[in-house]
Amino acid sequence: MTRSSTTTSTGTGGGRDLAARQDRPAGGTNSGGGVRPARRLIAVLVALLSVFAVSVAAPAVADQRAGSPAAVTAPASADSSPAQAAPLKGDPSIWPKPAIVETNLSATQSEQMVGDCPLYHLCVRNQEADGLWSAYALYYCLPAGQYYELTNFTGTVYAQNSQNVAVRLLRADNSQVDSIGALTGKNVNWNPVWKIDLC
Repeated sequence: MTRSSTTTSTGTGGGRDLAARQDRPAGGTNSGGGVRPARRLIAVLVALLSVFAVSVAAPAVADQRAGSPAAVTAPASADSSPAQAAPLKGDPSIWPKPAIVETNLSATQSEQMVGDCPLYHLCVRNQEADGLWSAYALYYCLPAGQYYELTNFTGTVYAQNSQNVAVRLLRADNSQVDSIGALTGKNVNWNPVWKIDLC
């Protein structure tokens, strides 16, 4: 069967009017078929995907901004332990993160780590809130005027300096309270110590 509506318009663009009428479904108006609804659907999908991408990326940016001075953190050495969980409230910690960090150790294990302190490191330990111990080996020198900052270091505990330079132990105001000589170890009263000037 042939199309009965083959009339053409006498005005300009008559051929376009005919083509437009032929593309439309019965009724003569655009009732949902054709190109425009498909474009709208694509635009809605693109908008939804954009919102989803922004919402996924936003937490990562927020984590970077909320973190402590992550840019100062020295890279871990090849022999460092796997990433440790954040310390519990009251647990000792050092920032920037030392080259080696071991947590949840027995007193004997932490004593052995400090006693076997690798060359060119400062090794310290302190007791955690749950009675276990954390041990640290500091290796990377920080820029002048920056120090390793201690949290919850208390009591008198042995530390070993396996570097060929002395280590300064500082109060909160950066004044020196104690030191550990090169290639030596000693018992340190950690209560007044807030910072370590490694080298």
